[in-house]
Amino acid sequence: MDPKLLQSVLPYLAIGIVFALRFRNMNKPRPFNASRLWMMPAVLAATVAFFLVTFPPSPLGWLIVGFALLIGAVAGIKRGQWMHLERDPQTGKMLIRQSPAALIFLLGILVARRVLAYEVGSSPGADATGHIPPEALLVTDGLMAFALAMVVLMRWTLWQRAKAVPPHPEVVT
Repeated sequence: MDPKLLQSVLPYLAIGIVFALRFRNMNKPRPFNASRLWMMPAVLAATVAFFLVTFPPSPLGWLIVGFALLIGAVAGIKRGQWMHLERDPQTGKMLIRQSPAALIFLLGILVARRVLAYEVGSSPGADATGHIPPEALLVTDGLMAFALAMVVLMRWTLWQRAKAVPPHPEVVT
């Protein structure tokens, strides 16, 4: 098999497998621990900050980062609203279920990312001289900012919603 074809098809195959597994387990509630919601945004914020400090964007890049933060914030709030939170009637523990709308939305974001990267003409890596095209850096900065805002606001929305779920009434025996 042609290595270039494999390099093009493999990411789509991996995404397809992940989403097939997520759709299969969509109706299964998973344990939800609101006290751990801060961990992923903290790691992601540190990573994005590292890259923005190490490779500072141009003024146009900062504009793109700001716009991507705004769009990611809206997307994160919407995705957090689509998740199903509930309390287990027997144990009283919080449970979360993925909604079909949230998964389809996430799939749409991945497709949009691939289309954007294709339209800009950015490649996954540097060219033969080791030079990374500036368009690729702009797209990368924007996508990192988008992902950061989406994750932070989705988790903040889930935390707010979890606080609003009534506590489990104690079982009197």
